[in-house]
Amino acid sequence: MLGTLKGVPCISVEIKPKCGFLPCSKFISEGNAVKRIITRFRMHQTLKLHQGEISELSEYNPLDLFSKSEGKIHKAINDLFTTPQNNFRVFLNGSLIFGGLGGGADSTNVVTSEAFEDALKPVIRGDSGLCTKNFLQLVSETVYKSGILDQLLEVQKLDKFDIEGAIHAYYDIISESCPVCGELGEEVSHRYTSLHSIPMDESLKIVKDYLVAATAKDCSLMISFRPRADGDLGSPYNVHLESTNQTFDYKASFIDLDLKPLKKMGKYYELDKKIVRCYTKDGGHRTRSR
Repeated sequence: MLGTLKGVPCISVEIKPKCGFLPCSKFISEGNAVKRIITRFRMHQTLKLHQGEISELSEYNPLDLFSKSEGKIHKAINDLFTTPQNNFRVFLNGSLIFGGLGGGADSTNVVTSEAFEDALKPVIRGDSGLCTKNFLQLVSETVYKSGILDQLLEVQKLDKFDIEGAIHAYYDIISESCPVCGELGEEVSHRYTSLHSIPMDESLKIVKDYLVAATAKDCSLMISFRPRADGDLGSPYNVHLESTNQTFDYKASFIDLDLKPLKKMGKYYELDKKIVRCYTKDGGHRTRSR
């Protein structure tokens, strides 16, 4: 973070971008083809709603945030603000001023909005009711101009096989007979025979890449802003907010980058099945592609 300098406030936003692409692995079964057209985030929202973890579906679409389109990125940031859950939090000088701890806040109500608007006033210029709008614009422009999510997407795309392919390599690594093949039956399991015939170093690479990608899909982006004083040369990393005529130095980084453990592969496979099953069973596939 930039920290506080000479009494100048520092405001930080923490965003969980989630997976920014639709998988196209040939190992995705025909019954799970919905994964190729509906984002994992959208499908997981349906499961969380079904399990009572959230009270409403978020309109956030990770594909918007990763799109390189300024308009779509701005929509994504606004959607995250509307239903932050645990995917959008804001801190002022290190203290949480928006979003929840732990499970997060489902949606933003009038009371929450007004409190956040007041908290922004020392940092973001704007007429009454416009500080929040200007702040969200600042975040959107920074994500767009920095291009930082391009790096994250590149790492996420190390997952070339999807869990439906990587799980087979995993069981070869731990030298266990593959229960997934047994579960699928001979007619379907033959498509995965090639994965059980590759050298061990290739199996290791498939699983390692999957776990690295899984880490990138679940990490957080932290962006810290500090308004620049007149005459201050500041940092080369800055964004000028036209609506307030303010220039902000920023620092962007990724956090929560601990590599996902190998032993979780089985759980990832089971969760993937549960997410797709719930989405298709509840008729989620009849909603628009998100």
